[in-house]
Amino acid sequence: MTFKLLPIVVLGALIAGCSNETNADTETPIEGSERASPAAYVMGPGRYAIEGGDGTVYSQTVVKPDGTYADLDGEGNEVGRGTWRDERGLACFDPDGDGPDQQERCWTNSALAEDGSFTSTRDDGSESYTIRPIGE
Repeated sequence: MTFKLLPIVVLGALIAGCSNETNADTETPIEGSERASPAAYVMGPGRYAIEGGDGTVYSQTVVKPDGTYADLDGEGNEVGRGTWRDERGLACFDPDGDGPDQQERCWTNSALAEDGSFTSTRDDGSESYTIRPIGE
């Protein structure tokens, strides 16, 4: 089974009620801020399980403080890596390489659920996953 970066985070239909915010330092629009809800979960460093609608865990992603990430298979082997950024709930993952499956993908995150999980939906709406923060 090949694991693809499931740019997690995962990202939902949170367009309603969004405003185009600006960066206070430069007064320029924050990229994607018009799409992400103010309630969207902003990802940070940590380990996340990527789950399908039936609860199947597809992979884990380790998001690092230095702006990189690693995707792991079920045995903990690294199967992908690249860089990431999250701007107010719009999470973008750019896998290393330039192949057709290695292009940056952005995801809109929902607000956190009571159990700490959130939904991440690809910005084109084609994929959606439940993201669950997990311990190391």
